[in-house]
Amino acid sequence: MSGYILEMRNIRKEFPGVVALDAIRFAVKPGEIHALLGENGAGKSTLIKILAGIYRPDAGEILIEDAPARINAVADARAAGIGVIHQELSLARNMTVAENIFLGRIPANRLGLADENALWRRAKEVLDSIGLSRLDPDTRVSRLSVAQQQLVEICRALSEKTKILIMDEPTASLATAEVETLHNIMRSLKRQGVTIIYISHKLAEIFAVCDRITVLRDGRYVGDSDVAAITHNALINMMVGRDIDHIFPPHANRPGEVVFAAKGIKSARVRDVGFDVRRGEVVGFYGLMGSGRSEVMRALLGLDRGVKESVTLMGKPLAIRRPQDAIAAGVVLAPEDRKLEGLILKQTLEFNITLPIIRRLISFLALNRKLHDEIVAGIGARLRIKAAAYDQRALNLSGGNQQKVVLAKWLVTEPKILILDEPTRGIDVGAKREIYRLIYEIADSGVGVVLISSEMPEVVNLCDRVYVLHEGRLTGVVERKDLTEQTIMRYAIGGVNP
Repeated sequence: MSGYILEMRNIRKEFPGVVALDAIRFAVKPGEIHALLGENGAGKSTLIKILAGIYRPDAGEILIEDAPARINAVADARAAGIGVIHQELSLARNMTVAENIFLGRIPANRLGLADENALWRRAKEVLDSIGLSRLDPDTRVSRLSVAQQQLVEICRALSEKTKILIMDEPTASLATAEVETLHNIMRSLKRQGVTIIYISHKLAEIFAVCDRITVLRDGRYVGDSDVAAITHNALINMMVGRDIDHIFPPHANRPGEVVFAAKGIKSARVRDVGFDVRRGEVVGFYGLMGSGRSEVMRALLGLDRGVKESVTLMGKPLAIRRPQDAIAAGVVLAPEDRKLEGLILKQTLEFNITLPIIRRLISFLALNRKLHDEIVAGIGARLRIKAAAYDQRALNLSGGNQQKVVLAKWLVTEPKILILDEPTRGIDVGAKREIYRLIYEIADSGVGVVLISSEMPEVVNLCDRVYVLHEGRLTGVVERKDLTEQTIMRYAIGGVNP
């Protein structure tokens, strides 16, 4: 007996012109929480899709409990006891919790009709098994928070008698308290004998909840280790192939005069919020899940229905009734969901980058190809976008490079105010460092930057001032000299005095 519940030996996977995985080794012990780590493009997703039956390997073998396993389809993976919770939730929002847990497997009575009592009872048993006894199986998923929906996904996997549970970036949309709840449930599942493969770019979580790690880089196996036997810096070095001593760049920018101000922003989830931005300043917006930090900007820019008492840019009144008004004035937003709202994934890099300025590039119904290519090449070099060619589809880029393309498309508009909503969500530590460097370069050029982030270290280390929200209202503004996690959290939970 090998002592492993899962082994993947010499796994190879090729796509046209690309070797995604080359001689990969991956071994997981029963009942452990095992982190699978690597930069974007390292091969993690491809390896997981092979385990889930979405892709077939070109070479290599998979063993489950020392027996060869043929996983040629998703059904094969499920039959082998493998469950996957993807970063993008796949629940039917108009159906109940119970119906989602047993989707496609709803118990039937002797007449062949859905047995509602049996469905409710079985769903309750699964919910109780991970400590969710307060969640009613009859609740519609549309009424649940993102954190609760993640837990329903876990319940669905467990209802299929999952032995190996794969969790891909499960905390990407969760606040700090919700992350701890999820980690406690993971520890409970571990005690019940469930093996968990955990993918996350948040290294603090790896050290908090995982037993062992395996690192991939550029489609190859780098190594594995017990978490207790490796340091933070050594782990980063394994992932990126070099030391990154300072994730956050030196803080040296000097904000100038106020260039943008908004007062009395109100919407369904925002209550009378105002803020200002100075030239070359990085202004942070922080709040727990549901605080309204993103909704402030959506109401400001006309993406959500709302009102503004006043908006000024460069000291002059600015009327923003729709997003086009803001863009024309030089106030732009790189949205939280880059795949859904930030990019047209099936289009090329150059198409995405030049889309906001396409009218500038057309003369007499013809594209000025020379100017077009100069702009694309210039911004691509400035942001260090890694791609085989600019006519490559955005869909095929890593998360970090997709985020750079989102930045590129707005930087070519020469904005005065750049709003970044969760710019490092779902990207690895090396790419994060690049994004942080770009934020300071943009600020140094005189652009006012607004950074919305759910990651406390980002707002503490990057920002000159931080606006903190709680339940749609502004509870505090913290200056650079006073920026600490304790101060920000005090305001984030409602502005309670120490």
